[in-house]
Formats: sequence, C-alpha cells, structure tokens
Amino acid sequence: MVSAPRVSVRNLTKVYRTRRGAHVALDNVSLDIDPAEFVVLLGPSGCGKTTLLRCIAGLEEPDSGEILIDGKVVFSSKAGIYVPPEKRHLSMVFQSYALWPHMSVLENVIYPIRNSGKPQREAARRAQDALDKVGLGKYAAAYPGQLSGGQQQRVALARAIVSGDGLVLFDEPLSNLDAKVRERLRLELLSLQSQIGFAAVYVTHDQTEALALANRIAVMDVGTVAQIGAPEEIYDHPVSRYVADFVGSANELEGTVVGTGDALRVRTAFGELKSANFPKSIAEGQKVSVMIRPEHCDVAADANIDNRITGRLVRSLYLGAVRQHFLETEGGELLITTQAPVTANADGNLTVTCPPLRVHVFAQGT
Repeated sequence: MVSAPRVSVRNLTKVYRTRRGAHVALDNVSLDIDPAEFVVLLGPSGCGKTTLLRCIAGLEEPDSGEILIDGKVVFSSKAGIYVPPEKRHLSMVFQSYALWPHMSVLENVIYPIRNSGKPQREAARRAQDALDKVGLGKYAAAYPGQLSGGQQQRVALARAIVSGDGLVLFDEPLSNLDAKVRERLRLELLSLQSQIGFAAVYVTHDQTEALALANRIAVMDVGTVAQIGAPEEIYDHPVSRYVADFVGSANELEGTVVGTGDALRVRTAFGELKSANFPKSIAEGQKVSVMIRPEHCDVAADANIDNRITGRLVRSLYLGAVRQHFLETEGGELLITTQAPVTANADGNLTVTCPPLRVHVFAQGT
C-alpha cells in the first residue's frame, strides 16, 4: 500500500480579474485531507470547487494562502513559494479522460513514469499491473478509440495510480458516462482506493455521487466551504438552509417561532410544527425557514403523533425503489416518498406526520 500524503489548504484566496471587475473564486478557504481519505468537493457551477482542485494541482496560482502536500509547502504567498504541477507528486483524472489517441492503452498508462528514470521493463510491468487492477489487462494493445467511454475512464484511472504518488485529484471524471456505467465505476473506484490506499480529492455537482463516494463531503458555496463532514452528517444535520436544499430534496416553507425549549414550536402554513433540530440561537417571534425531507414523512397511524399534516392526494409516481406522492394542503404542496404504495381516505385525503427530530429549522437568510 502506498503512503498517502496529507493535503493542507490554509486561508486560500483566488480572485479572477477581468475588465468587468473582480470575481472571488475562493474566499479564505481552509481544508485538510488526511492520508487515504476520500474527500468530495460538492457544489453547483461557479462555487469554486474546480478552482480549489486546480490550485491543489498547481494548475492555478492562488492570490494568497498556503498549500502543503505531505508536509511540504507547494504554495505560500508569504514565502513566495510556487511548486509547479509536475513536482507536486500527484495525479489527476479529467472529465475528458485526456488520453493520447495515437498511443496504445499500455503506452498511455506508461507515459507518466516514462521520464522517472525507471527501466522500461519496470515501467511496463507497473503499467500492466495498474491495468489489471482496473480490469483492462487484456486491452493493453488496444487504442483509446477502440474502447467505450467507461473503459477509457478506467485507463485514465490506471494512469493516475501507476505513479504511486498517493494523491489523486478527480475533476468530474464520471459526468460523461451513462447512469449504469457511473454506478459501476463508483464501486470500482472505491474498491481501488481501499486496495491501494491513495488519498482522493473529487469534484462533482452530483449529490448522489458525493454521498456514495466520500468519507467526508465539503459543500461549497460561492468560494467558501459551507459545511464539511461525513455524508450522514451533511444529510441529516445540515448547518444551513443552503446545505439542506442542495444535498437532497426538501419541502421548504416559512414560519414564525411561537415557543422555545427542548422542542421549537413554529407556526407555518401547514399548521404548528415542532422541531428538535434547530440552532439554539433561534428565539421566540423570529422568522424562520422550515425544511422537511420527503422520506421523513410517515403515513399517520396514531392520532396523538406530533406534526400531523393532511392534504388531498393528487398524484403518485412509481420510481422503482421508491414512490413519490404529492399532497395538496391548505398551506401548499407537500411531497413525500415511500417504499410501499399509499391509499387515500374515502374523501381523497391523506394524513402524514414527521418526527420533530426530522424537522429542520434555520434562521431566515442562512
């Protein structure tokens, strides 16, 4: 197993200047990636995730801050240090694969270690071993144009791991592939990462991909890290309305706090709701945003359960693993998801509940 480096990003700022003005792509960002850790940078277009990845790679030079790889400073604005990409001992997998079409698969994988001083026979052995690891050993003599998109992506991955540097950067590598190939390659990528032990920094805007791959997710928003944590923490305990809305889907409505304590009482268009998942700084009388995930709503069976919402069942969609149901209530539309089918009452209505721990409340403007 290779020795994976630790990446430390400290107070990184990157500003793009044009004739129209300045655009802050990264605003005082700090982040650590531990050895053998898989960290996903998640966010919409323009949030700064790719800029951060390129700064770590050395493809962009930040304006200020510091980057260390395996304890070595590769960028420091104060010390005037800027180590070029080829000397940072890392590998990168691009969205476009970036394979040489005139080289065989084996030659593409050998390319990064060609100038490392290793004997040709040793380089070829390591390249063949990397191809075997990604399941493409028998395609060594083929050319990229003879392979499918998924196979080309695996060649790019083999090329990234062959150098044994221990740090691999991924720039949306699966976004060009169809859904089934993406799912399969995610599993292969996790298996390889576990087997070889490289640290990974992975950029994507796909929340499902982030949840499936990451040890930790850094959710980015306009050049900053809005929240970083394990997938379960990000999904179940978002620190802001932005994070809750971007990672997963949610029913969102406005409300006013009418009572505080162990559970917050909020007056909403759906009626009064109780929440046990809220910032302690929220006070009575404050305007808030309330968010409820569709899968956290249960069809009501007990009349004494808190947070009962009744609406007319207007539409149900079968999506295979789950079913979506749309309820028309006095306060607006409510979306719920279930695994089993649901049946409305004789009057066409359906009552659902949501446990207070599953009702997220945020101060408006967060």
